[in-house]
Amino acid sequence: MSKNGFNGVKMKAVRFIAEGLINSFRMPQTSVFQLTYLAPTKTQVAGFLANIMGKTEEEYYQLLDDIKVGIVPLYIESIFNDAWTFKKWKASGAGRDILQREKIYRGKFLIYTSAEEPLLGDIMKFLRYPSRIPSLGMDDELVLIRDIKKIEMEPKDDSVVHSVFTYNEGMKYEYCPKGDNVPLFPPRIITVNLNFDRKVTPRKPTDFVQVVESLGFEFDVRENKRVHLDREYAYNVEMI
Repeated sequence: MSKNGFNGVKMKAVRFIAEGLINSFRMPQTSVFQLTYLAPTKTQVAGFLANIMGKTEEEYYQLLDDIKVGIVPLYIESIFNDAWTFKKWKASGAGRDILQREKIYRGKFLIYTSAEEPLLGDIMKFLRYPSRIPSLGMDDELVLIRDIKKIEMEPKDDSVVHSVFTYNEGMKYEYCPKGDNVPLFPPRIITVNLNFDRKVTPRKPTDFVQVVESLGFEFDVRENKRVHLDREYAYNVEMI
């Protein structure tokens, strides 16, 4: 399935596993019934890192500019709906409304981050010794951080992808189960933002891209895509 070999200088990255009991990664386009992505997005991973590194909001935005992120969903036991009521104040008086949110039960995600030094070393340090309680998704959705490792990834042009990857209009792809004996979530094309306009209040998402997310599948996108190989897992990962 591979079409080209290695091409370029190895990239240094920090790889780790984030594992939670209950997490949710809300699609910002949804409100009353809040849907979840199958995996955290780049902005959410940056928020997770900024939190454990004790950074301010402005420092978060700088971190978002300085890192690239690759994500491979490893396991999701199930997705369920959580519902709660809240008070709603109107000119005509008070009332109640119901909010529903999709939640991921027992999710496990392989996350790659790349950056220049000394930032990459700082990320490694705070993953091992967080300055705040690690949460991914909502503030009370805690995660365990496991298997932290600094690695080198080999850049290559290849048609095979194992991670969440960017989708271009008209792109065709084939996919098959990776054989990891995990629950399968079929691929879907979603829209995510990579940055924010901070000059307005509230901030507005910017730099939208379409990505393909799934769980348990290997993809052949039928065209060359720049990916980075993690030899230990034998995963081709697109860094976004």
